[in-house]
Amino acid sequence: MAGPCDFDVVVAGGGPAGCAAAAALAQLGQSVLLVDAGVDRHKQLSGELLHPTGVRALRELGFSEVVDAWLSCPVRGFAIFYASPARVVVLPYKDGAAGLSLEHSALTVPLLDAVVRRPGVTLLAGARVTSVEHNDERGVRLRFLHDGGVHEVRARLLVASDGRASPVRRMLGISENYTRISTMLGLCVDSACLPRPEHGHKFVGGPLYALAYAIQPGVARVMVDLPLGTTPQTLMERPELLATLPPALVAEIRRAMDATSTLRMASNDVRLSERVWKGSAVLVGDAASCCHPLSGSGMTSCFQDARALQDALRRHSDDIPRALEQYARTRRPAQRTRVALASSLYTACAGQDEGMQALRLGLIRYWDCSPRSARAAMSLLSSEDSRMSVLAREYLFIVGHSLMALRPGHQRAVRPRAAVSLLRSAGPPLRAALGSTLEQVESWCHRRFRHLRRHARPLGQGAAQGCPRIQPVAPAAPVHGA
Repeated sequence: MAGPCDFDVVVAGGGPAGCAAAAALAQLGQSVLLVDAGVDRHKQLSGELLHPTGVRALRELGFSEVVDAWLSCPVRGFAIFYASPARVVVLPYKDGAAGLSLEHSALTVPLLDAVVRRPGVTLLAGARVTSVEHNDERGVRLRFLHDGGVHEVRARLLVASDGRASPVRRMLGISENYTRISTMLGLCVDSACLPRPEHGHKFVGGPLYALAYAIQPGVARVMVDLPLGTTPQTLMERPELLATLPPALVAEIRRAMDATSTLRMASNDVRLSERVWKGSAVLVGDAASCCHPLSGSGMTSCFQDARALQDALRRHSDDIPRALEQYARTRRPAQRTRVALASSLYTACAGQDEGMQALRLGLIRYWDCSPRSARAAMSLLSSEDSRMSVLAREYLFIVGHSLMALRPGHQRAVRPRAAVSLLRSAGPPLRAALGSTLEQVESWCHRRFRHLRRHARPLGQGAAQGCPRIQPVAPAAPVHGA
């Protein structure tokens, strides 16, 4: 790309992922232009729960003062309420750690306010990227709409953090695999109706799956998973759909549905980009991958993406394509595990066939007889452990305990055909674990081959073959047309 750059980095999207990415790159001394469309985050049903790993990542990115100032509620782990048999299983975080939860806008607005005060970060509010005019290994040129005019900016790196529908991803020509799962209905209720204070609540095994957690003192968020074709009106017409939830919570849900101003709706999707970088552009957060929110890992994942991108650029500051390749390689195992876990959990929590009923029995049996299994489950849920092999192992143990419940003469025996559904459900985690293992072997061989080839070059070659190093530009560098 000919001509000087106006900024080292352009970050498209000022949500949590964009703020984290801007902070991470500013810590490297880069000049960052943060382009934010200015959506009303008070109306969004989006990330509100942070696992301890996400809190740590935010602090590492320099947001400790923001975290300490939040009016948030502590989250000590998850309480899982089974409808049949009626049981409660509590999964605490490792070593007594605590996450936190708070209303989405109360989380995101202070992050944006804080990051724009960082040296080297320039905010362009109310601006929207309209096209990526040029993108190769030497940089990007893009256009954006601001104050009724179209402007142009050049940068060495473009970070797309504009959410799961990511218009910038489409402009880059990066395709995605998309599956619509369900619709999430979000309501605000009195937190006194939640039976386990300071915990996230999961209600599984009934006609509908539900998730609940406090978002501020006295107020809790309840999210009800509505199958495709179901609407909020369906809940009013068919009260039996909520019959397995605690009566006090059901009463609060019905009260909140009468006050329609508090209702929030969001689509539950699986979106997996076929690649996370192209030329000098990279995807972070939901723009790269998103899954069903029942694990509460979305916010933690986007902050970990920012840290992974920072580490890659710190290591390969003179070679952007190589840095982005490392970023993709670093984040992929954790993302594969996160998406596979969310898919498996949703099937287990919301499934109504005999196989999934048996699987839930297996979960109870497994966690009752093995405290280690509960710790392993929480480590996976909180992204503390992202090994696909651990997910596959735990799933197989659960299936094994579920099959035990199908033995002839067992007091809660399920018809044998449930065994077929159980065994079939183990297929995706096992295939994902095998694919992850093969990918790691292939990646190791690729790195080893490149290492040997680099050392085989004649003396004096190597560094000159890379892309130009990102050099900080003067703060006064203008944006074309602005």
